[in-house]
Amino acid sequence: MKHIFISALAIIMITAMPVIALAQGDTTRTIKATDSASLKNVTDSATKAITVDTVAVKDTVAVKKADTMSIVATPMNCYKQWLDVFAERGVKPLSDGMQEVVIAFKSKESCHCYLGRVEISGGKLKAPLFVQTEGGEYKTFLAMGKKLDEDFITAQGDGLWSVTNGMSVLFQTVDHEYGRVFFYKSLNKNKQANKEAPSPADLLKN
Repeated sequence: MKHIFISALAIIMITAMPVIALAQGDTTRTIKATDSASLKNVTDSATKAITVDTVAVKDTVAVKKADTMSIVATPMNCYKQWLDVFAERGVKPLSDGMQEVVIAFKSKESCHCYLGRVEISGGKLKAPLFVQTEGGEYKTFLAMGKKLDEDFITAQGDGLWSVTNGMSVLFQTVDHEYGRVFFYKSLNKNKQANKEAPSPADLLKN
């Protein structure tokens, strides 16, 4: 009886071995399949992340470029600001002698204003025109690298040196810039500004 039981157990084990082997083979395939899928997902995720970052960087550059262009395209127009102030306030007559001025240059792309000085003789400008440096010294208009257009000088004649309403004529340089000299010290006081009260002693002395 015991011999028969052992023989039956051996037959069952022999029959079951291919199934176990097959199960192990399937498990390996499943693991490999899972690993491949995982690797593919990781690769896809990395690719997507890189793509998104690249787009983000491109967008950032595009925005910065647009901002920069916007700033360049709309410079502060100091020339027009001075022109408006002179039109609003009006001026006092100029006296002869060295006068402090603002020299404005403008072109299609930019506008710059500098402090300077020039002599007035007989109510007219007398060359040279000086521009103030950051150090407080003065250099001539020519030393600054600016030169008036010859055709403009010929067309203006003696009127080139005239001063009207506290301003020079609108001049033109060889670099296709336009400019004007503003005698800002001749401006009338701002009538719209609040008037400061005198001291109590002066106000109440009567």
